[in-house]
Amino acid sequence: MEEKKVSIQKSIIWNSAGSMVYLITQWLISVLVVRLSGVETAGVLTLAMSVNNVFYSIAMQGIRNYQVSDMKEKYTSGIYVSSRLIICILSFLACGGYALIAGYSYGSSLCIVAYCLFKMAEAFYDVYAGICQKKWRMDWIGKSWLVKGLLSFAGFVVVLAVTQSLLAAILAMALVSWLVIFFYDIPRAKKLDTIKIHLKEKKNITLMAECFPLLCYQTMASVIPTIPRLVMEKLLGGAALGIYGSVSAPTMIVQMGASYVFNPFITLFAEQYSSGNIRDFWKTFRKCMAAIALISVVALGGGKILGHWGLELLYGDEVAAHEDLLLPLIGCTILTAIVWFLCALLTVVREIKGLVICNVIILPVSYFGAYPLIRQFGMQGGSISLAVSYLIEIVALWIWLLRKVRQREKQHMEK
Repeated sequence: MEEKKVSIQKSIIWNSAGSMVYLITQWLISVLVVRLSGVETAGVLTLAMSVNNVFYSIAMQGIRNYQVSDMKEKYTSGIYVSSRLIICILSFLACGGYALIAGYSYGSSLCIVAYCLFKMAEAFYDVYAGICQKKWRMDWIGKSWLVKGLLSFAGFVVVLAVTQSLLAAILAMALVSWLVIFFYDIPRAKKLDTIKIHLKEKKNITLMAECFPLLCYQTMASVIPTIPRLVMEKLLGGAALGIYGSVSAPTMIVQMGASYVFNPFITLFAEQYSSGNIRDFWKTFRKCMAAIALISVVALGGGKILGHWGLELLYGDEVAAHEDLLLPLIGCTILTAIVWFLCALLTVVREIKGLVICNVIILPVSYFGAYPLIRQFGMQGGSISLAVSYLIEIVALWIWLLRKVRQREKQHMEK
């Protein structure tokens, strides 16, 4: 047992460090785009990112938490990989179709498709990361993100500097990511489990059908924060979206940093829930929430004190003039992290119905709230719309989680 605890600690450190490096390098890319190519180019990149949030979520299927909490091993690793490969191909084709009919400029459409190729690499790797996480080898996950982050950043910057082409830079980033998957990630995962890809296996369909509600949830979850940005681009233009995206980029460190705290514990939550050890389940829950709260306080304080200086240093006066966007955006990322955490726990306890219902309720709130709020408050309206949506969702998710865990506790006591 002590050996496992050491493994958990090592895994968390490596996973957090590697993931943070990847996140920072991706953020630096958005900074350099503004510096090297201007706000308009940053707007194109932000648009490509926003659109692909949806297709990336479809490719992810929402299965990662389901996979690592599959204590009874209902599906083999090969089935998880096969189903992910199928859905990644379908998502890429869907993105290409959307780019053709959405009415974007030719250059923007190509960047959207190229960025989708990059995001499909992330989505495909995620299933191999799930294999490593379930075997408590998240140190390998962290090392993979470290390598991908550094190489993709270098590829993007070098190609952009030489060619001044955003499309070529995105393609370079995608190529590097796929090479790391084939030459590092797959060989590592095969050391932990037997992985045989069978695209015609009926269990692929069974798994995708069983997790279809998770796919619906994941898609809706990605659409909710994307709606205000798409509305903003429509009402205020690409330059406004570029500024908003630039200010929001540093705040992603808060959101992802919080997720790095609780993601390694998903398998532990599953073990505790499956064994009926509800007291330890809530103990782990409180520790994760305390960590998120600590990160939130530090982030809000840092944003208040260093916000203007940081934005001016990173982007210049044009973006720094909109420092009033920063604290509300940090607040939104904190709420996003809490939503992710609660959604992950609902997946662990297999309360899929509640997961879907909560997001179905919030989707129209985000849509119908974005237009009037952005018209009234400009770019700030996007953050207000998102914050209101997430506050409502957090309350709904908490009610479903509490109900399900209490049912499990009652069942365990009756045995």
